[in-house]
Amino acid sequence: MRTDKSIKNIGVMFVTQTITLILEFASRTIFIKNLGAEYLGLNGLFSNILNTLSLAEMGIGAAISYALYKPIAEVDREQIKSILAFYKRCYFNIGIFILIAGIFLIPFLPFLIKDKITVQVDITSVYLCFLLNSVIGYFFAHKRIIIDDSQNKRITAVIDFSSKTAISILQIFILIKFKNYMWFLYAKILGTLIASIVILFFADKKYPYIREKSSILDREKRKKIWNNVSILFFSKLGAIGVLNTDFILISAFIGIAEVGIYSNYTLIINVVSIFVMLFVQGADASIGNAIATLEKDRLYAVFKKISFLIFCISGFSCVCLINLLNPFIEFWIGEEYVFSGFFVFFISLNFFFTQNRWLTLTFKQNAGLFRPDMYKPLIEVAFNLILSILLLKYFGILGIVIGTLCNTFFICIWVEAYIVFKHLFKISVREYVFKYVLFICPLIISCVFCLYINSFLDDFIFKFFITLFFTTLIYFLFFFRTEEFKYFVELFRKMVKK
Repeated sequence: MRTDKSIKNIGVMFVTQTITLILEFASRTIFIKNLGAEYLGLNGLFSNILNTLSLAEMGIGAAISYALYKPIAEVDREQIKSILAFYKRCYFNIGIFILIAGIFLIPFLPFLIKDKITVQVDITSVYLCFLLNSVIGYFFAHKRIIIDDSQNKRITAVIDFSSKTAISILQIFILIKFKNYMWFLYAKILGTLIASIVILFFADKKYPYIREKSSILDREKRKKIWNNVSILFFSKLGAIGVLNTDFILISAFIGIAEVGIYSNYTLIINVVSIFVMLFVQGADASIGNAIATLEKDRLYAVFKKISFLIFCISGFSCVCLINLLNPFIEFWIGEEYVFSGFFVFFISLNFFFTQNRWLTLTFKQNAGLFRPDMYKPLIEVAFNLILSILLLKYFGILGIVIGTLCNTFFICIWVEAYIVFKHLFKISVREYVFKYVLFICPLIISCVFCLYINSFLDDFIFKFFITLFFTTLIYFLFFFRTEEFKYFVELFRKMVKK
């Protein structure tokens, strides 16, 4: 049952994300051709400023999600209603706070853009569009969480997909016909609002009891949630300090056009990340259910299987990115939007380590292991910012990427894995370290081999098929005898028979 729901979630999310991303690439291509790199830079800068303001969320969503797993598994409707009502009040207040804080930030916007820009729009109006789009989601989040935590993430995926598809088509029409950036942003706000309202109505229809009057969440439960929130706040701070400051640093120290070019790389990285993360996100609620119901040895077996899958997919993707990212961007929008090969290598390597980190974090979060590393994010933020700024002076954008990579590898991965293995699985982390080294081997071999062959080729299509073929072959030869590989082959056979 749990596996079937995960597969359904992953399948639906895969199809919807594929079509959405094709439209996003089409929209981005038309956007660049009609508006240029500076407008693209504003998109990247303001999106990351608003992500930074989301620090006000403090990790409440993760704490509530954890609190919901047991009541949902036990079909405790009264408890579910109480938790959702509490969540709704919290997120409404957060939305209002972000709106006010965002408005107060307006006078400081010029200091975040290094040089004078030539865009033909009012910067404040653009920023307010991003602010409004960000705030809308907070007023509907409690309806989304009940669907997702009930192992029905495919439903919200379909709703998001339908809305994004319609709005992307509208945005493409606006760019081609009118070349109007503000209308482009208004369409984005409309799409967010429509998706949120549809999710609200769907949640009310599927779970009608959540509209009933609820009792106030008992003091002990609220205290436990707020204890977890106080810890998760630091985790949220770490994620924002590491993932969302790159654009701000580039804009403030290098220039807004470079932000636009950098955003093309992050778009492609995020596209690949989305497909890797489908296997974690689609199984997220199932992992929470497994933690609540399975013995430690069976739970660890689940972790090993998903970990093997993520390692293989992310390693394969990393090799493809190192070999094909620059050729693809050159093929897609032109040589003037290409950074150095060293930049591609480090950003792809950071992608690999980050993807494998998310699975450990998912188990850690769903198990409620918030306290053991609560102060680690403070070290992350300080380490990442100081190192990135120092390296930026000597290496430019490459220095920022190296700073983020060093933080991911030296601070995040091993601490989080140690905590999950010690407190959840209650076994040594050494087996995980050994497997990590093992999984890096085919990545290195594939990467070196493909880079050598591709150095003799100029055509992108040839490079694509060479990289795809030899990386698949090397990974197959490495792992076809393993227990995890045989498990997924058998699972695939069962799916085909159905």
